[in-house]
Amino acid sequence: MTKLKLSVQKIRYVSAVATVYIMTIGIIGYVLSPALLPSTTVYADIKKSEQLPHKPATPRFVVVSGKPVRVTVPDYGIDLPVDEGFYNPADGSWTLSETHAQFAMISVLANNFGGNTFVYGHGTDAVFGKIGTAPPPVGTVAKIYTDNNHVFVYTLKDVRNLTPNDTSVLDNVSVGPPTLTIQTCTGTFSEWRTMFRFGFERLEQ
Repeated sequence: MTKLKLSVQKIRYVSAVATVYIMTIGIIGYVLSPALLPSTTVYADIKKSEQLPHKPATPRFVVVSGKPVRVTVPDYGIDLPVDEGFYNPADGSWTLSETHAQFAMISVLANNFGGNTFVYGHGTDAVFGKIGTAPPPVGTVAKIYTDNNHVFVYTLKDVRNLTPNDTSVLDNVSVGPPTLTIQTCTGTFSEWRTMFRFGFERLEQ
């Protein structure tokens, strides 16, 4: 009877030890399972990367330019053909028209990348007199239509009066942001050369 009792106790002891051993192995296997299954982890990382949003490509800047053939200041009812304008060094005069504006050919073409496009004309009602006698407010829109069917939209930034012998506005015309300068004569005796400086806003077409 005593031997049987000892055998039962021994069996119980061995069973308990085996149970603890099996549980320990199971816990260690559970903890180390991610390391034992690299293919599952890699696959999950690949799927995750596939779900990341793709950054769209930066749109390419397109340079657009053209020779002015028409100028408008819609709020003031100005809509004029634009001819080529040239300076005559022999007598210090510029090409002028009684009914058209002129594009100074020594300035830059209308464009969306830089420089000063210079358009000028008489300060008469038939040309630029409507803005010369009552200067428009900042933000007034002007448009240049080109020989290759583009429309450049500008807004007025400032107005300056210069003396006839001040030609600084035509210095370094290719420098700076895209700008439209409209020049006309003002004053009781047309003693001023008034410069309306417009900044480029956008291409309308």
